Amino acid sequence: MTHFRPIELKDKPWMDACRDVRRNPFSSLSFPCLYAWKNTYGFSVTGDEDFFAVYSQHDHAYYCPCGKKEKCLAFVERACREEKNPHFLYLTREQGEELKQLGLHLILRDDLSEYVSSAPALALEEGHHMPHSFRNKVRHFQRHMPYTVRPMTEDDLPSLLDMARTAEAERRGNVDDWNVLELELEAFAALGMSGVCLETEEGQRAFLVGYENTPEEYTMTTPKHDASLPAQTTAVLIHEMARIVKDRYPLINLEEDLGISGLRQAKILYNPVDRLNVYEAIR
Repeated sequence: MTHFRPIELKDKPWMDACRDVRRNPFSSLSFPCLYAWKNTYGFSVTGDEDFFAVYSQHDHAYYCPCGKKEKCLAFVERACREEKNPHFLYLTREQGEELKQLGLHLILRDDLSEYVSSAPALALEEGHHMPHSFRNKVRHFQRHMPYTVRPMTEDDLPSLLDMARTAEAERRGNVDDWNVLELELEAFAALGMSGVCLETEEGQRAFLVGYENTPEEYTMTTPKHDASLPAQTTAVLIHEMARIVKDRYPLINLEEDLGISGLRQAKILYNPVDRLNVYEAIR
């Protein structure tokens, strides 16, 4: 029986080294994501110096093993021998085809597939297409709610956490989102996070955090804003973050839509140039 244990911050160098972003491109396999969601999804990890595998109690599934290919395949083969109904998430199509040879069936998971947009387009640079709906949201906010914006620092974290806590209580927001944000901000520097802070002339605040998913792609996580600010604040935060990171990262990963129609429409608003298709393999 393979021994799994909780994910810890000290695992970051090891897990980063094992994950080849060309073979395992999904943000959901990145260390900042796995660490931030570890309590919510019940993540645990196993492996050795050049391989790791994560198990999710929430999904009752293994995530695609990362590291030396031979060890990853050996782990899958062992799970298929020892378990009646093993299944694996966050596979590329190529990885899924490999597992079909072990008698597993491949399923496209639209709800988990990740949307990737152009950073210059989200920054509204000339020569880059972006739907009028997105432009209008940003321009309308800028006209009617003048604001200042700057990169987030660690000194901002305590007050931002307080603001987010108050806003979530007023909205009766998603507890899982709050727990994830708390871990992201508590381990902000250690996870390699960065962020943007926005403040209106009336003193209302909002922020968005993210991290490098690949050398070319930056992942943005859940935005938060004062409860009195409108929903279009999210579009403005994404726009401002894109302006900050676009010179280093040409692509922005806006994560999955979870199969929620409203969230799917929101992702499409950001004019994705690619979608990272997630596959699941089951017996």
